[in-house]
Amino acid sequence: PERDKFARLTRKERLTVAEVARDAAAATRDIAARLHISEHTLRNHLSSIYAKLEVGGRLELFAWVARHGLEGLG
Repeated sequence: PERDKFARLTRKERLTVAEVARDAAAATRDIAARLHISEHTLRNHLSSIYAKLEVGGRLELFAWVARHGLEGLG
């Protein structure tokens, strides 16, 4: 069921998850730059991801990815 939640993410959301999983401590501006999107767009993606995966923030997202064996996403 948790992998089904991940499968419901859009391609851009999955790319965002991969970037956050790569470095949970990275600044928002750095992640946005790597994805070639604005910080505002990144925050929108993250809000949607948090709701779909039922996590409370970036650190919970990082833990969720590790817990479900999705570390090699990108």
